[in-house]
Amino acid sequence: MFACSSSSSVPPVDTNAALRVDTAEPVATVDPRFLSVAVDTAQVVGGRFWSSSGEQEVIGEEEVPEYDFTRPRLRALASHLAPAFLRIGGSDADRVIYDMTNEPIEEAPEGFEFVLTAALLDGIFEFSEALDFQVAFTLNAGVGVRDASNAWTPDMARELVTYVLESGYDVSLWELGNEWNVYGFILGLGLDFTEIVDDFRVAGELLDELDPETPFGGPSSAYWPTPGEILQAVYPNFMAMGGSEIIDVITWHYYPQQSQRCPFRTDPYEPEGLLNAEGLDRGIMWAEEVQSVRDQRAPDLPIWLGESGHAQCGGQPDSSDRFEGTFWWMDQLGAMAQRGHQVAVRQTLSGSNYGLIDDVTLEPRPDYWASVLWRRLMGVRALGLFRDEVDPSVRAYAHCTRDRPGAVTVLAINLDPDRSVRIDVAALGGTKEIHLLTAEALDSAQLMLNGTALRDTDGELPDLSPEGLGNRPADLPPRSIAFITYPDADAAACR
Repeated sequence: MFACSSSSSVPPVDTNAALRVDTAEPVATVDPRFLSVAVDTAQVVGGRFWSSSGEQEVIGEEEVPEYDFTRPRLRALASHLAPAFLRIGGSDADRVIYDMTNEPIEEAPEGFEFVLTAALLDGIFEFSEALDFQVAFTLNAGVGVRDASNAWTPDMARELVTYVLESGYDVSLWELGNEWNVYGFILGLGLDFTEIVDDFRVAGELLDELDPETPFGGPSSAYWPTPGEILQAVYPNFMAMGGSEIIDVITWHYYPQQSQRCPFRTDPYEPEGLLNAEGLDRGIMWAEEVQSVRDQRAPDLPIWLGESGHAQCGGQPDSSDRFEGTFWWMDQLGAMAQRGHQVAVRQTLSGSNYGLIDDVTLEPRPDYWASVLWRRLMGVRALGLFRDEVDPSVRAYAHCTRDRPGAVTVLAINLDPDRSVRIDVAALGGTKEIHLLTAEALDSAQLMLNGTALRDTDGELPDLSPEGLGNRPADLPPRSIAFITYPDADAAACR
């Protein structure tokens, strides 16, 4: 049992984590919409998504209804994650035909799989505008949009972009295509780097003509934990061959393991496989590689982790949707913010096992609650954190506290299954508050905050106030996560 409630007494702990925070200036500043979410294009159009059975499949095979953005409980829960970006993308973004007419076709013609209508697009933007989300949209660069020479043609994209603009909708980022380095495998498109850059150049010219103020992102390369960018090294070659001059935002995708659904697995899910420093650090390694290429070719371009989830192919059943997955999610957010990634997009808001919310029951999952606390506590300025005497089972990140000038919040993660840890942060003042996240077991779908089970009531959240510790230490039991706020830190970087 991992749950525990705090007490006014100060019992002994097994180990201490001595930390120091640089409060003079931030090491990075992220977008206010840093923690963002996705709804897969397959969900939007009522296509095929990852099967609830968990059986192996190359792409999603289970038919799902068109995504209902009007559900009151979904909207109420999503509102607590705003402001955020809402990415509409995924593999099926490259299989849809756009029909913005008043009487759209009902079946996709040969060469396409699904139809994206004006009504479906309206639903996306109505949801986003009502809840303070901003849309990031992935344009089809795959099937049905190429000429006899295999070059991308902009006509269909022109129709959609024109409709968006004439409707008065705002897109905050346009992307072209989803994961170009796996096009050969997923779509049967064998493109060389020159062809890819040429496609982006044509799309860039279209967007410069129609919507020049909106950033253009790419190439959304897929990275796996051990091999990195799989099948084709699209990203570094794209940047070297002129792509860096076309795009305004670098996007890349990362999943730290493959679920049981994936037929090809270099890093298959293993129980507790991401509850150690080695498993978590692989994502950091690839983030730093992406940044290194950026620094060489276009140092001013922002980086988005444009798609990420606990496990590829819909997430791992009974893990990605349980407390076990929350350790990875919180650590990845902390690590990406420290490295200046402007945005981290979670696949998905709801849907399959990696969704923050169960799309059928609309029950919030553990990662949802942790995301809400991140959104409320971790501000846009990330602070340098130094470890003096810290067990590798302890991960920690520091930010200026959101909307509390001078205050600092430390995200502390105790991965150890047996030992408790005392978080000792020098020079932040003695007074502190804690949001301690625990659960009965790693496979628990029920998260507890300071010992109380978290449940919503039709989308209305319970009180998420912290426990005031005064000058008492912040102690984390085995396998727990805490946001520790120092309201009196008076950090110069946070004023």
